[in-house]
Amino acid sequence: MSDLEKLVRRRMQEEYAKGASAEEIAKVVRDLFNSIDLSGLSPDAVAVRATPNYE
Repeated sequence: MSDLEKLVRRRMQEEYAKGASAEEIAKVVRDLFNSIDLSGLSPDAVAVRATPNYE
């Protein structure tokens, strides 16, 4: 499993644990992917950049 897959899975689990609806989880994942700039980044850098602060 790639770092990006692990990140997405973790974020989904965190939102589910908070009691978020499927729509809210989908929005978090969508926002996560929209925040990633894959141009010229190594896979490890993607995981660091793709961690938004929703608190």
